[in-house]
Amino acid sequence: MLTTRRTFLGGMAAASVPVAILSAPEPVMTPHERADFHAKELAAAMAEISPNRKWRTAVDEKHFFALVVGDPIETEGGAA
Repeated sequence: MLTTRRTFLGGMAAASVPVAILSAPEPVMTPHERADFHAKELAAAMAEISPNRKWRTAVDEKHFFALVVGDPIETEGGAA
């Protein structure tokens, strides 16, 4: 079989299908689950920036806030 430039380039275009089309759809999350997910992602990013703190999150629907806090890590002497 003769492979021409046109058939080769056409095959390359077909092989370069975006990966997003082939991936599974993301699970549907409630707004609270999304807020909690993003707060935890932000805490993880902050832990990379400042690893000398213990990062925690709180999402409160009743009082309408999301909180990411970096607490000092206590040392053996009791001081941070």
